[in-house]
Amino acid sequence: MGTATRALVVIAVGASSAHADELATSPARPDYEASEKLLMWTARHDLEERGVTIDGTYASEVFFAPDLDDQLVLGGLFTAEIDVELDKLVSRKLGRIHVSAFAIHGKGITEELMDIHGTSGNTAPKDLRVFEAWLDQPLGPATLRAGLLSADQEFVLADQGQTLLGATFGITSQFSANLLGPVYPVATPGLTGRYESERIDVRAGVYDGAQENSHGIPTAVGDSHLAIGEVEYAKAFMVGGWHHSERGNALYVVLDTEVVEGLGVFARAGYSTAGFVSTYIDVGIRATPGSWRPEDLISVGMAFARTETGAETVVEATYELQVRWLTIQPDVQLMMLPDRNALMFATRLTVAI
Repeated sequence: MGTATRALVVIAVGASSAHADELATSPARPDYEASEKLLMWTARHDLEERGVTIDGTYASEVFFAPDLDDQLVLGGLFTAEIDVELDKLVSRKLGRIHVSAFAIHGKGITEELMDIHGTSGNTAPKDLRVFEAWLDQPLGPATLRAGLLSADQEFVLADQGQTLLGATFGITSQFSANLLGPVYPVATPGLTGRYESERIDVRAGVYDGAQENSHGIPTAVGDSHLAIGEVEYAKAFMVGGWHHSERGNALYVVLDTEVVEGLGVFARAGYSTAGFVSTYIDVGIRATPGSWRPEDLISVGMAFARTETGAETVVEATYELQVRWLTIQPDVQLMMLPDRNALMFATRLTVAI
């Protein structure tokens, strides 16, 4: 893989629904929702009662890596989102409109490491950009979603891994590295559908396979396409696959479940016939520390990828401390690459505005 191509991989990885998880650690993860918000006035509450929700979140993070040239790295992500529930405002037969935008600043450790896992799911090139803009429309037992879509909001996900900072614990680095998108911070025109029942859930999607855009707004439709689908059993076990008209195919499996109250586990594995990452595996756990801090979370995860240039492994441990509208999250990661290892310490502060 050439230097330019690998740089594109790094940008895509720095970027990681049917998998809404209010315990996710980043506003870039699917349907992030804080337990409390800093600003809750009467007008805002009234709007939400009528079906209009406006949210803002700012996440700031610092990484310290004593063995790297850039030992201290700062970054931040501001997210603005608007959701309009048309079933409340217009007609019960209509669905929901969602629009989100990002202001991204700083940089990440991955820019020096050039790893494919991504030390932070918030890291991306500095920009002010539109992310997703779509209409969600129920049709009987199924739901269609059309507009600007990012695959990392709906597919190849494990809820129990969402608390970890690493980008690969959102959508896998195999997806990001092999396909380069659509993942945070770039969405593309697409159409997805989902059917959910008590035991079986089915999801499928088709996306523009290119990413030609200006600040998140598409400037052209590419010649390639991406198709992806997955079947989930009992909200715990999933089998899926994707086909890209230019970048090949892959199959993957996901185990994602709460074993007992307050303790969850996840594991994912993928195999691709083409692309930079042929084999991918990750595993991890997430737990509450006990009744004395029921809203806090402890999580540990490991991800392994076999690439064209050798194996890459990351091990991460994190603690998410929830203080009303503020989340404080210390984190430690060990990145093991073919040419070197790097130990990193980080802290993320997230304010739900």
